[in-house]
Formats: sequence, structure tokens, C-alpha cells
Amino acid sequence: MGCPYPAPRWNRSVKRTIRELGPDARILDLGSGTHRRAPNVINLELESTPAVDVVGDGHALPFADSVFDAVISEAVLEHVRDPQRVVAEMYRVLKPSGYVCAAVPFLQGYHASPHDYQRWTTTGFVALFSQFEEMESGACAGPTAALHWVFREYVGLVCSFGSLLVAKAVSLFVGWLTFPLVLLDMLLMLHPHSHILASAVYFVGRK
Repeated sequence: MGCPYPAPRWNRSVKRTIRELGPDARILDLGSGTHRRAPNVINLELESTPAVDVVGDGHALPFADSVFDAVISEAVLEHVRDPQRVVAEMYRVLKPSGYVCAAVPFLQGYHASPHDYQRWTTTGFVALFSQFEEMESGACAGPTAALHWVFREYVGLVCSFGSLLVAKAVSLFVGWLTFPLVLLDMLLMLHPHSHILASAVYFVGRK
């Protein structure tokens, strides 16, 4: 997305889950990207890279039932055609009492990877994981991040002269120039209703 947005609440939840499960736990990072969260985390992606352990599709995970202590999914479910099926696959591969940690956009611009299909409110995201016992949920990237994303993309579009490449370049420049404003979310995320304008939301639950 060009300008990384802080999500400390989400990061703390994921790190705490990994730490509490311990180094012998089997943990799946579904849509891991290029980084590894811990040595015992299995990275799954659609395409092979040096950081990927398993190439697979979240709609049909290449694992037996009840084999993982936790499944992590960050900024993935907006890119899949059938999120309900992917969540059902997460549930299937988790051991009884296993944990799911998931985060998705709410108020963010279009960002295909390779596609971009949907957004969630906090209540909608909790409903998506209704077969799990909810441990925690809420906003994880705040209202200023949401405003910042729309503003920089808007300026990029206005100044693009019809070129997507120019739009992205301008958006990136404006984004980094105004990025300090996002620090306002350190205060806004303390607001009990920050989720109504959140850039992203998260869910942590147990099977």
C-alpha cells in the first residue's frame, strides 16, 4: 500500500498468541508475505518465494484436519473470492481450542493483490468468525489512517492525468509527506468508538 500504517493492538495480540503457545506450537501464517513471525511459524502463500514454506490456496488448505495450534491471517481475506470458505478451512485445520488471529481493512482504498473484493465492519468481521469463541476484536488501524489513505489516493487521482503510474507515485509522495498526522491515532484509538471510522479491524478467537 506504499505507506505502512501502525497497528500496535493487532501486533501485540499476534505476538502474545505466539509467545503463549510456545516454541513447539504449530502455527500457520496464511498469506504470510515475505516475513516470518517466529521460527515455528509455517508460511503459506499462493506463489513460492524464499520465505514461503508451503504454496497453497486458502480456499482448500493442503493440510489434514486439526493440525495447527493457531492460524494467523493479516490483510488476506479481502483478496479472496469466498472468505466464508477460507474461514471454514481455518477452522478445519485448527486443533480443538486452537486460536485464530485475523485482520482486514474497513475504510481503505482499493488495493488488488491480485484482486480486492470486500471490506468489513467490526460487527461484520465478528459474524464472519461466528463458529469461533471470540477472545477480542475491534479497530487495529485508526481513523486518521483511514483519512490519510483516502486523502493521498485522492490527490494522486486528481493529479494523475489519467495515468495509474502517476497516480501511485503522487499518492506515495503525498503519503510520506503527511504521514506524521497518522500519529494522532495514538490518541484516537483510545476512543471507545474508534471502530466506526477505523482503517482496519481484527478478530482473535478460539475453536
